[in-house]
Amino acid sequence: MVFSGWGQAIRQFLDDEKFRQNHRIRTWIYVGLGLSMFAILVGSILPPRYHFTVGQTSPTTIVSPTTTVDTAATEAEKEAAESKVPKQYAQSPAVLTQAVNRVDILYAAAMQAASDSSLSDADKLKNVRSAAPAGVSQATLVRLLTRTPAQMTVLERDTERVVEEILDAPFYQESMQQATLLVDRQILNLNLGLDHDDALIVQNVAVSVLKPNMIYQAQATAAARQQAALSVQPVLIHAGDIIVAKNGIVTQDVISKLRDVGLYSSYPSVGIAIGFALFVALSVGMLAAYVERRAPRRRVDNLLLGILGLVFVLMSILISVTKWIIAAGGPNSIAYLLPISLGAMLITVMMDSSLAVVASFYFSFLLGAALNFNYDFVFYGFVGSLVGAYSVARVTSRGTFMRAGFFVSLMNIGSVLALYLLQANRSADLHSLSLHVGLAALNGIFAAILAMGILPFFESAFGLLTPIRLLELSNPNHPLLRKVLLEAPGTYHHSLIVGNLAEAAAELVGADPLLCRVGAYYHDVGKTKRPMFFVENQMTKDNPHEKVAPSLSHLIITSHVSDGLEMLKQAGLPKPIQDICATHHGTTILWYFFNKAKEQDKNGTVKVDDFRYPGPKPKTRECAIIMICDAVEAAVRSMARPTPNRVEGVIRKIIRDRLQDGQLDECDLTLQDLDAMVGAFMKTLKGIYHSRIEYPDIDKLRKEVAK
Repeated sequence: MVFSGWGQAIRQFLDDEKFRQNHRIRTWIYVGLGLSMFAILVGSILPPRYHFTVGQTSPTTIVSPTTTVDTAATEAEKEAAESKVPKQYAQSPAVLTQAVNRVDILYAAAMQAASDSSLSDADKLKNVRSAAPAGVSQATLVRLLTRTPAQMTVLERDTERVVEEILDAPFYQESMQQATLLVDRQILNLNLGLDHDDALIVQNVAVSVLKPNMIYQAQATAAARQQAALSVQPVLIHAGDIIVAKNGIVTQDVISKLRDVGLYSSYPSVGIAIGFALFVALSVGMLAAYVERRAPRRRVDNLLLGILGLVFVLMSILISVTKWIIAAGGPNSIAYLLPISLGAMLITVMMDSSLAVVASFYFSFLLGAALNFNYDFVFYGFVGSLVGAYSVARVTSRGTFMRAGFFVSLMNIGSVLALYLLQANRSADLHSLSLHVGLAALNGIFAAILAMGILPFFESAFGLLTPIRLLELSNPNHPLLRKVLLEAPGTYHHSLIVGNLAEAAAELVGADPLLCRVGAYYHDVGKTKRPMFFVENQMTKDNPHEKVAPSLSHLIITSHVSDGLEMLKQAGLPKPIQDICATHHGTTILWYFFNKAKEQDKNGTVKVDDFRYPGPKPKTRECAIIMICDAVEAAVRSMARPTPNRVEGVIRKIIRDRLQDGQLDECDLTLQDLDAMVGAFMKTLKGIYHSRIEYPDIDKLRKEVAK
C-alpha cells in the first residue's frame, strides 16, 4: 500500500503541468544531465596512471590498454642473441712461416755448432741455446748436439712436417694447452719412424715454435653481434595482457612494462578531466540550444526532457561499460558490438526522429571520445544511429524494431568495410575484418532487442505505452488463429481454456503471463492438419482411430507437434512460442493408445517407450506451465462426473505424474510453485466439463509395465 501510494503521487507529479513547464526544473535537468554524463564517462576518458615502487603490492589487476614493444624484454632477447654469436677469427699464414723459420734457425745453429771442432761442448750448447726458441729444454739441445748433420737434417724435416700439419689448420689460443698432445698425435699419424730420443727432440722443438694462427677480429665480431641483435623480433605487450595481477608484487619488469604502455606516471590527468568537463558542458549547451529553439508543436516538455536525459545517461553507461570491458582485458573489437543506435531508436519512438538525429551526433562523439578519440568509431556510431532513428520513425509492431535492426546491421557492415578500404596501410588481417563485420552485424539485432526490452520500462514509468508484439499475436484475426478457429473449432476452444489456465498459473509463479497466454493460443495449431483425429473436433461418435492401428494413431497424434512447429516457423513466430509448441507434451506417453496396442498384442512386443512424444522436455517455466495446463484441461474435460474434489485430485495426479516421469527436470518450477498452480487451476476450471474419452488408469498400467 505504501509503494502504491508513492507511485500514484509520483505519477500525479509527473503529469502536473506545473512540473512539465517549470523553467527552473528544466535548468536543473540540463545541469543534472551534464553532471551525470561527466561522472559516468570521465573514468573512460581519463587514462589510468600508476606510480609504484619495486616491492609494492598492486591493489588491482592492471592490463595493457594497447599493443606495444616490451623494451626490457626486447633488450634481454637482443643481449641473449649477441651472447650466442661466437668471436670472429681470421687464420694468419704468417704464423706458420715464422714457426718454420724458427725451426730452421735452430737446426742450422745446431749443425754449425756440431761441425765446429774448435768449440767446446759448453760453447756449442751456448751457441745453440742462443738460437733456440725459449720453450726448448736443455736436455733436448744436448740430445740434438749428439746427432750427426744428416740426422739433424732428417729431424728438421720431420719437425717442419709436424708444425705444418698443425698450423695449416685453425689453431686457437685455447689449443696451446693441448699442444704436446697434438704434436704427439701428428708424429704418430705421419709415421716418421723416430726412436724415443728423436721423438722427444721433434716434440719439444715443435711445441716450442707453435703459436695461435687464429687472430681475433674485434670489428667483425661486433658487426656479427649487431646483426644478430637486429634480427631479433621485438617482444610485444599485447592489448589485454595482464601486466600485474591484483595483490601481485611490483617488480622492475612491471614498472618497465607500465612505462612502455603509458600507464606509469606520478602526475594526475587534471588537464584531461578539465577538457572533458568542457566537452560535456559544450555538448549539453548545444543540445539545450537546439531543444529550446524547436518549433512550438515540437516542444519538449520537462517530462520528455527528463526522458531524453535518461536515454543519454543510459547510453553513457553502455559506453562506459564497453570501455571498462576493454580496460579489463577484453578485446577492442567488442566496441563494434556496442548498440550505439539504441539511443536514437528510443528517442525516435518516444519523441521524434529530428531530435534523434541531433542526439546521434552526441552519442557517436561520446563513443569516439571514450575509445581514445578514435574517429573510426565516431563515424561507425553516427551511421548506425542515423539508420536506427529513421528505421523506427513509424512503429506499428515489434517487427518494426527487427527490421530496423537488420538495416542497422547492414549499414554497420558497410561502415566497417568502408573504414577498412580507406586505410592506406591495411594492417588488419582478414580474420580481424571478418570479426568486426560479424560483430557489426550482431550490433543492429542487439540494439533492436534492447529497444524492445527497454521500451516497456519507459512506457510503464512515464505512460508512453505502445503496441507490442505479443498483443498483436493475441489478436484473433491472426491467420493461424483464424485457421484453428475455422478448421478445428474444438481445438480453438481448448487453446483458449489452456491460455486462461496458463495465465492464471504464470501470475502466481513469476512467469510471463502474456507469453503463456499467447503461447497457449498457438500450441496446438498443428492439429489443423488432421483435425478430425482429435476428439475435441469430432462432431459425431465416429472416431477415425478405431479404423487404424494404435501405432498409426500414435504417429498421427504426435505429429501435430512437429506440424505445428513447422507452421509456426513458416509464420515467423518468435522462438519462445515455437518452444512452447515443441515442448507442450514433452516426452510423455500416449497411455490410451499404448493400452489399446497392448490389448491387441499377441506376442508381447509392445513397448511403452514406442508410444512417447518425441520431446524435447520443457526448459522454461512458461513451457512447463503450458504442458501442465494442456494435460489438466484435457483430463478435466474427459471426466464424466466432475466434482471439485475429483478435479483437484486429477490436477494433483497429473502434476505428480509429470514429476515422476521427469518431464519437469529441465525447468525451474519448484514444488511450491506447482502447489500454488493447483489453486489457480481450480478457480479457472469452474464450469468447464466437456465430454472426452475416459482415460485409462495410468497407475494400473504403470504397474503392469513394471511387471
